[in-house]
Amino acid sequence: MKFKMIVSILCVALLSASACLAADDNEEKRQKTRKMAAEALQDLYKLEPASQAAIQNAAGYAVFDNMGVNVLLLSTARGSGISPSTTRPSRKPS
Repeated sequence: MKFKMIVSILCVALLSASACLAADDNEEKRQKTRKMAAEALQDLYKLEPASQAAIQNAAGYAVFDNMGVNVLLLSTARGSGISPSTTRPSRKPS
């Protein structure tokens, strides 16, 4: 009986902790994605200065990060990104 009670309490504690860790709201996620995109573009411009003019003259572009894990036969990937509008000034990255 005590074992079941302890297991139940641990399950509730773990579920509560995981809910707290996943508490990023949508605006925080958007801000993190915008920051990642701005940093990635700055890194690209440092490595390839000609890319800045190419991106400014392009019809559109997108910036994505990719997080992948490969363990033997198991492979997973996830990521986020942004595809700013080049025609609406309010949607250009900062």
